Amino acid sequence: MKIRNILIAGLSLLAVVGCSNDDNGNSETNNPSEMKSAKLNITVKASGPTSATKADDDDPNALAGEKNINNIQVITFNNDGSQILATPYYSNNVFSADGEITVTGIATKATKAVIAIIANAPSGAFDDVTSYDGFKAKMAQLSDQSQSNLTMSAQIITATTSLTSGENYLGYSTQSNINNLNTPIELTRLAARIELVGATTNFSSKAALDGRTVRINSIQVINEKTASLFVSTTYWGPVLVADNYSNTAVNTFTNLTFNANSPLVTTVYRQYVMENTNLNNPLFDSTKPTQVVVNATLLATSDYQAETKSFVATINPNGLLQPWKHNYVKRNYIYRLSFTFGPNSFTGIPNSTPINPDPGPVPAETGDLDVQVQVVGWGPVNQNIIIE
Repeated sequence: MKIRNILIAGLSLLAVVGCSNDDNGNSETNNPSEMKSAKLNITVKASGPTSATKADDDDPNALAGEKNINNIQVITFNNDGSQILATPYYSNNVFSADGEITVTGIATKATKAVIAIIANAPSGAFDDVTSYDGFKAKMAQLSDQSQSNLTMSAQIITATTSLTSGENYLGYSTQSNINNLNTPIELTRLAARIELVGATTNFSSKAALDGRTVRINSIQVINEKTASLFVSTTYWGPVLVADNYSNTAVNTFTNLTFNANSPLVTTVYRQYVMENTNLNNPLFDSTKPTQVVVNATLLATSDYQAETKSFVATINPNGLLQPWKHNYVKRNYIYRLSFTFGPNSFTGIPNSTPINPDPGPVPAETGDLDVQVQVVGWGPVNQNIIIE
């Protein structure tokens, strides 16, 4: 009799445990095909100001189109990242010019899912992904970036509890949300933006240069990164990849002149680049920071000859001393450059100095250029996301 009672009690306990697993919608299996189906409903928002109606050169955060969401892709994995839970979700039947949008009915499974959210990536970019490691290795290309279609990604989200077998929410103010994330999930851009917004001269300490005018002939960005990872697992973390360097085409100007009394005060050049290091990082080639090359001419006067030189400047080399606390080109930042040509930028060659008619194959002269950098973020919303 006692043995029978013990067996009955044991069977009852097993039944209770089985019911508990069914209620949670999360069996002990790690095989997605044996898990219950679930759905995700997600609200996302591009990092940046609330209003996208203003779009002019004086507002570095609001160029028209840079907040556009043209498509959404969502990929979910099981808790250890070894398997994808459902076919990657893709929808191009969405559009938002103000950077906020909701997508519903995203297929996944009732488990502690790892969730990746990407906007404005090419269709099919993740069709061959089978694991989280494979997804992390994917690279976004600079060639796919444009002002109205900038690839963005959210920080990787790992659900702290199993998803239910029904509807699950992220970024809703009126629902119970995964990880209590009840504001729109922030999307940060993978590209950075470099722009020239001002130029002047400071020649007063050198008589041969004082009062003279400079003309910028061309601007080129060298060592630009042409690819980056799609995501980071820490908030706004690094997406840097090795190699993938290129130089932009030379952008020429015909009448871009200025001096101390008439400085350049408008934005005349913009270029998107991907994240690149200036740091002594053994994993990457830190000898190739993103740089700008400026070719400029000190115009001739009745007493002095014209001089043309090239000037090379690294973008944001002293950023660790600034509030933004990084000294490299970082995703989702704008680097607004202003140039000052000073007394060591040019020589000041009198007209009486003979000009060598055949200087031979000598390298182009380089001069000193003072570059001021204003670093502006495109956001952020700043959420406390629990990450993997």
